[in-house]
This record gives sequence, structure tokens and C-alpha cells, in this order.
Amino acid sequence: MGTTTLTRSLLVDVSLMGIITDALGTGAGEYDDFEKGKGVQLAAASHIAAVKADEIDGIVNTVESGLRNGGYSWGGIQTKGRAEATVGVSQTGNVVVGAYVTNDTPIVNGTAGLIQVFSVGTGFVAPTRHFWRVLRIITGTGAAGDKVLIERIH
Repeated sequence: MGTTTLTRSLLVDVSLMGIITDALGTGAGEYDDFEKGKGVQLAAASHIAAVKADEIDGIVNTVESGLRNGGYSWGGIQTKGRAEATVGVSQTGNVVVGAYVTNDTPIVNGTAGLIQVFSVGTGFVAPTRHFWRVLRIITGTGAAGDKVLIERIH
């Protein structure tokens, strides 16, 4: 009887992503397809770009064409599940599997890229509402610029 070797594969399960639809941005129509994969925060009238050390309320999943509600972009926001991210420049040392992360300095609107994250202990307080952790290091060793798979756990 032979043996079978299984390779660990942690993938994104779209059925568990918790996609919601909402207005995006500040009402200036600034969201387009380049914003997919970036972190957002819930604001009074929409979800807006998350800034450094903001907890991750969600990740932009889709951006619809046209504007709604007086100039807002419109799209889908992933609020749970798993997503790819890039370790941000604020990360000191390497992020490790299991580390809690938050949003790092975001990529400028109009520039493609994934949410930038960094881990607890590198200049911010641990999340208190939305817990995302590193599930897998996809490329490199977890240093700034490397890709990771993050997962919402609460």
C-alpha cells in the first residue's frame, strides 16, 4: 500500500467572504477597478479608504460603473473570510503566521495593489473590533513587500 503526500493549500473560499454592497469613498467618484483589494473603514455615508493603523472593516471586492447617491462610487466589500495582502513598509522584522494585522499606509487611489498590512507590536495597538490574522506567507519570509493570506476570525 502506497502513501499519498498532501500539500497544504489554504485558498480563498468565496462562499464565506461576507460581501456587502455600499457606497465607496467621499462622494467624489474616486473609486475604480484599481481600488479592488484595498482596505476600507466604515464612515457615516460610505466605506472610505483605511489609513495606517486603522482596523480592517473590509476589503474592496468590486467597483461598479457609474455613481450613486450624489457622486459616490458603489461596490462590494468583503467583510470576512480570506484575502491576499501585502506586508506593508511599517512592518519591522517579519510578520509570522498567526499574527494579528491591521491596515498599513494604503496605496494611493488610482494605483492597483492589495491591502497593505502590518502586525501587532510594530507601532500599533492590537485590534479590538475586527480581528484579521496571517494564515499563510505566500511569497518570501513575511518581510515588507511579501504577499500573505489573511483571514478574518472575529
